[in-house]
Amino acid sequence: MPEPAVQVLMHAARVRVVAGTLAQLLVMLALLSAVPAAVALGLGSTALAGRLALVAGVLCVLGFLLLRLPGLDLRRVDLQWNEALAVTALAFLLAAGAMVWPMMAAGIQPIDALLETVSAVTTTGLTVLHGLERADPAVLFLRAWMQWYGGLGIAVLTAALIMRHHTSARRLLETTGERLTSAGARHHARTVFVVYAGLTVLAVAAVWAAGVAPFDAVLYALPAAATGGFAPADDSLAGLPVAAIGVLTAVCLLAAVSLPLYARVPSRGLGVLWRDEEVHMLVALVLLVTLALMLIGQWQQGLDWPAALGHGLALGVFAQTDTGFSTTDIAALPAAALLVLMLSMTIGGCTGSTAGGLKIVRLLVLLRLVQLALRRTAVAERAVLNARVDDERVEQDMITGALQLLTLWLTVLLLSWLVFLLHGAPPLPSLFEVVSATANAGLSAGLTGPELAPLLKAVLIVDMLFGRVEIVAMLVLLYPPTWIGRRRKT
Repeated sequence: MPEPAVQVLMHAARVRVVAGTLAQLLVMLALLSAVPAAVALGLGSTALAGRLALVAGVLCVLGFLLLRLPGLDLRRVDLQWNEALAVTALAFLLAAGAMVWPMMAAGIQPIDALLETVSAVTTTGLTVLHGLERADPAVLFLRAWMQWYGGLGIAVLTAALIMRHHTSARRLLETTGERLTSAGARHHARTVFVVYAGLTVLAVAAVWAAGVAPFDAVLYALPAAATGGFAPADDSLAGLPVAAIGVLTAVCLLAAVSLPLYARVPSRGLGVLWRDEEVHMLVALVLLVTLALMLIGQWQQGLDWPAALGHGLALGVFAQTDTGFSTTDIAALPAAALLVLMLSMTIGGCTGSTAGGLKIVRLLVLLRLVQLALRRTAVAERAVLNARVDDERVEQDMITGALQLLTLWLTVLLLSWLVFLLHGAPPLPSLFEVVSATANAGLSAGLTGPELAPLLKAVLIVDMLFGRVEIVAMLVLLYPPTWIGRRRKT
């Protein structure tokens, strides 16, 4: 229990404020559901179109009802931090839950449909569907579309297109890792949306030009821009032309860079990308992982160097950007390759990108702390040294946040792995699957599928949600003092 002095400063979340803010997200989800409904209708999948239309209608009605709660004027209310985190966690839960019934049109059980929708909206890419080449194209589009709007972030979409109250928009955007002023929140969200949409259009055009049929190009490009990894084929990218694989690899790498950086290119030039320390580290990590996988491919798998380089580069990008695409059977890789991929997936991409993982900026913070500790051994005891990332001082809250998240990550990974081991699953593939789910990477060592035990599917579902909202938001949602205690006036 918090100390009495702390309790005085704490405020429980205001249920009406959370409900009203969530209502705007529900309206956005209703609008997003209309797109796959129209596509399903055009493709002749009337059953799926009907389910999606009904879900969109229910979400829209529920959203408007919540917006009309008595005594609530969101224009005069500032979101508390715990309210913003709770809204973000609930948004992803509702986004996944709302699509379970439509996804069951693919002929799968509710638990499988939930895993599929959570994997989609969290941009993970783990799937229980087999025979994708023969699956309903409308279902495949629904999966890809969910990954696309999950990659951008429901909060960003809502702040950009619906929400007009800047302070509340800022709070929601900060849950995605950004730090903004109140005045710039909506402008920032719109900028990110424009960059993301532009990258998506470029990806579709490039994949189409690389020899992939137009509709399939959309099914590959949407998850690529979201670094999601759902593919309309059981063998992922293995059956695509080399040019298409190269294009998708490049798109995933571009999407793992902080999207707001691209908006500065017209005024500051391309150099603004290369001057960013996270981009430096992203490129260095991709090259390092590629080299490691290439050497493992040559020494342990007997591949010639062009094949080892090709697979190593593609898998290196897909692992580092936490994209579930692959060009080879992950389950057949040596243990050393699986370990390299797990480390790469855990680190992930840049802050403000669509990639998952712990994020490179946190790795930089930890490296700076190690560097600072080494420097202290060579200077006077009273010397003042500061750790800096991108010429900005690393503040204590950044250090604390990075260490807290790392601790929570390790806890979730170990507990999830323990459940797999107690269930009799093989150790290394189990750890790989858990890391992939928590990092929202989607690469699979062959365990995830319809035959996986329901309990283990539930563990992966929880891991994916924890990873997408960076654990803290889910813990805030489940923390009793978030809902029980003194409340500020609405």
